[in-house]
Amino acid sequence: MKFLFDLFRVILFFAAYKFADIYVATGVAIGATFVQIGWVHFRHGKVDKMLWISLGLITVFGGLTLLLRDPTFIKWKPTVLYWLFAASLLGSALLFKKNLIRGMLEHQVALP
Repeated sequence: MKFLFDLFRVILFFAAYKFADIYVATGVAIGATFVQIGWVHFRHGKVDKMLWISLGLITVFGGLTLLLRDPTFIKWKPTVLYWLFAASLLGSALLFKKNLIRGMLEHQVALP
């Protein structure tokens, strides 16, 4: 169920894109991310950092897409998100000798 909840804004984005255009879909994605954060905060009281980062990126790149009427910026968002994620994983491994994936998943998965 969490998987579907995480894909909520992506599903809405592609549905809006199919029935309208990239600019409407971008606005829907920004709004859906705000709604998703509000729901998580209401239900659990704490919002994951990844969701906050995604909100920041979709607001910045989506805002640039809507402001400049250039769809290139919204297309950069997933790439920038994954580059930031990869850089943080690499940086924590090289600089701090910490495995961030282990830290994120240790509460969810019990492994030997």
